[in-house]
Parts: sequence; structure tokens; C-alpha cells
Amino acid sequence: MSNISETVLVTGASGHLGRIVLDELLKRGHNKIIATTRKPETLEDFAKRGVTVRKASFDDPASLVEAFQGADRILIISTDNIGNRIEEHSQAIDSAVKAGAKRILYTSLAKADEVPVTFAYEHEGTEEKIKQSGLAYTILRNNMYSDYLVPKLQHAVASGSLYGSGGEGACAYVSRTDCAKAAAAALLSSESGNKILEISGPKAWTYKELAKFTSELVNKPISYVDLPAEELSKALVGAGVPKPMADALASFDVSIREGYLKEVNTSVKDLIGEALQDVTALLKENKSLLVS
Repeated sequence: MSNISETVLVTGASGHLGRIVLDELLKRGHNKIIATTRKPETLEDFAKRGVTVRKASFDDPASLVEAFQGADRILIISTDNIGNRIEEHSQAIDSAVKAGAKRILYTSLAKADEVPVTFAYEHEGTEEKIKQSGLAYTILRNNMYSDYLVPKLQHAVASGSLYGSGGEGACAYVSRTDCAKAAAAALLSSESGNKILEISGPKAWTYKELAKFTSELVNKPISYVDLPAEELSKALVGAGVPKPMADALASFDVSIREGYLKEVNTSVKDLIGEALQDVTALLKENKSLLVS
């Protein structure tokens, strides 16, 4: 059952993470939930389950203030509008203050204030804006989603080579579902005070370890090929990835190589009270996709 009686709100609720957060809130027995989205019709299934669905857009501050009315706790799920996120998130934070919210939660990036990811500054800037808002806050610094390994390893299975720039570094990948469970639990937590939580998976993996495990799983030779970050970015651009995103992906590998993403902790387990999904379980569940 829910630990609080306050009204909670989830922004970007029709996205992959947002929908799982809503589902987890309902599973925990909470019945005071507001969900905001650009397209309310996409959340009709949750509206039927008792969730209040409101239209709101981060580039329309007036819609945010109106949509946030009555919310005590607001989870701001980071938008995917890279390059404009500080402005958009700031509008959401200001709107939360105007609407009388008591606490802000935010899905940030692992080690946001030091990791060499190209867009980390947007998360750091948002965190600073939250700290200056005067509201209580919980910042959830999510590590890389393990879910993203599936398409990456699909290519590795097909080609026999896993390309990256991670060197001998490791990453404590965490599933999107576990991140959503952590966010829901944090929204309903009765603990007070301001918190910055590094959200990690249960084990840190190197690319060599991923190649070895996947090779054994699909019974096909796969080797890890380490490239300089610049070459990896060029290869991604050649494969059709826009250069800003290619540079961002390469910068994640630099972060892995330099040890920024290897930390394993108990933050998620402490919040949700259950074991996390390991990369091995995720890949076994998606074995058919890996070999398709």
C-alpha cells in the first residue's frame, strides 16, 4: 500500500518510462495520481483505472501551471529534446512552484555533475534549478538503460563483432522498469529531506564480458572491437545516426572507459524492496530478438 496520502503527478506520462511509473503507482495502491502528456488520448487506459489525465506541454508554461494544480509531488521525467532541456525543465520547475507543489523529483543522469557525456550539462543545469527552487527534492540519477543493449547486441550477433569505445571500463546498466519502480517508490516515500540518488543495476559489465555472455547465449562467436571514440562516432554517422547523437553515444563509451558509470549501489533495492533485473536475465528474455 501507499505510504502517503498526497497527490502525485507524473510528467511525460505517455512515454515508455512514464507509463511504467503510473502502473507501479497503481500497483502500490495509490489512488491520487495525475498524469500529464501532450496527447491525453494515449492514456485512456490509465484514465479508466482512476488516473486523472491532463494535457500539458513543456513549451507551454501556462498549460503546465494549470495541469500541476493540486499536485503535492511532481515527477519531472526528462524530455528527449536535447539542446533545449534546461529551458523546458526550468519552465516545469517554475510551474511546480507556482502551483504550490511541495516536492520535485527528477530523472537525471548518472554522475551528472562530472560525467563526460555531451548533454550532461543539461541534467546538471536542471538539478541546479531544482536546488534553487526552494522545494524539497529527490534527484534520481539513472545509469544507462540495460534495455538499450538489446539492439546493440543484435548487431553484434549479426556481424560477429561488438564495437565500442569502452576499453576495459564497466557500466552498471539498470533496466528501464527498475528505474520506473524506483521513481514510483520515491514519489510515495514518507522520508523527508533532499536526496540525490545514483541509480544503478546490480552488476557492472565490460564490453568484453557482454560479448562473451552473448556469444555463449546464442552459440555464436562474438568479439569485442575497441575503437577510439572519434572512430566510433564516425561509424555511427555512416550507419545513419545523426552526428549529435553519434557523438553523444560515443561520449557514453568514454564515460564507461573512464570509470564514471561503474558504481554499483543499493539505492534501487532500498527503494523498491526487491531484487533488480540483471543484464543476464534481460538478454535471456530477449534471446529470440538477438538472433532474429
